[in-house]
Amino acid sequence: MSTTAPTIPFELQSAKRAVGFSYWLRTHRGAVAMAGLLAFAAPVTFFTGALSVMRAPTAFNVVRLGLWWMLYCVALWSALLVLGYYCEHVVRRLKQPARAAAWLLAASAAAIFANILTAGRTAILVEQGLVYSAGTAHLYAFIFSLIMALLYFAHLRRSLGHEQAAARLVAAQTAQRRARRDMVQARLHEMQARIDPQLLFEMLGTVRRLYEQDSARAERFLDELIVFLRAALPRLRSPSSSLLREIELASAFVNLHALANASEWGMTVDIAADVMHARFPAGVLVPLLDTTFCGGAGNCRLTVSRSSDDCRLALRLSAAPSDACVARVATLLAELYGTAANLEIEGSTGTTDVIVKVPYELA
Repeated sequence: MSTTAPTIPFELQSAKRAVGFSYWLRTHRGAVAMAGLLAFAAPVTFFTGALSVMRAPTAFNVVRLGLWWMLYCVALWSALLVLGYYCEHVVRRLKQPARAAAWLLAASAAAIFANILTAGRTAILVEQGLVYSAGTAHLYAFIFSLIMALLYFAHLRRSLGHEQAAARLVAAQTAQRRARRDMVQARLHEMQARIDPQLLFEMLGTVRRLYEQDSARAERFLDELIVFLRAALPRLRSPSSSLLREIELASAFVNLHALANASEWGMTVDIAADVMHARFPAGVLVPLLDTTFCGGAGNCRLTVSRSSDDCRLALRLSAAPSDACVARVATLLAELYGTAANLEIEGSTGTTDVIVKVPYELA
């Protein structure tokens, strides 16, 4: 499936170009080290070898030759890094033959630049009898520099291939996770379509029974059932849900159980303002409450807060939910969010805390 990349504003493009090279240096430490190794290792070796065969080495000549070789190393190193950065961005858009030509031209340019910038060193080499002529020295230095540059660009090209392969792997893994999440959401949507009608029939049966026993309580039950259905029906049209909708659904569900059993059961809700419009998976709260209230235990407290990039939901119940329900909710969270979501059960005397953490997303 192909996607169109969003257009980047001109200001962002300019800023990216301004910091692009420095960012490239920070993210390509291996290439920087390889360029330095190739640019410094051989010239330093040649310099120490030249000292042993110079005719009349004076301190002045040794210092001059050392500075020339140091300038050569820095020039070649800088040329390799700059040309490597620009070539890496250019060759992505070229075909295979053109890529090889681009790398060869870049290597030649780096070799020419380093030798032209340090052409003055040949005078010392000829004077001390290390080479016969300046032309020979330049030719030898160019060939040596070209070989070093080709080795560097071969390393850079291989690194580029590894980076592209890693990028394709990350894209494939992201697409796989997205497809898996869509599949789980579709399955959840299908499960909701099967469960909610069953719950509706049970509630309608409760309405009939209450009208036979207490018509006033039946009227209140029917009003609460309307609130419950208003919160539940949008979940049948969409596989995703929001935190407010799930809390509204859970509150109505608790009220329905309280009216059906003529009890004082209720749910206290404490929700932070910055998570009121967060996305939250459907099918988490109501199953946890269902197994608790069906077991004859009532009253619960729901606290929702935001911690960094997570949405934290803490549900305090007077009885522990069933193991099957906990396993089902944990499986649902793992399929939707992987390791980014978490479900914890903390029990104490008379209460059970169910803590759910999911990534924070706007609904």
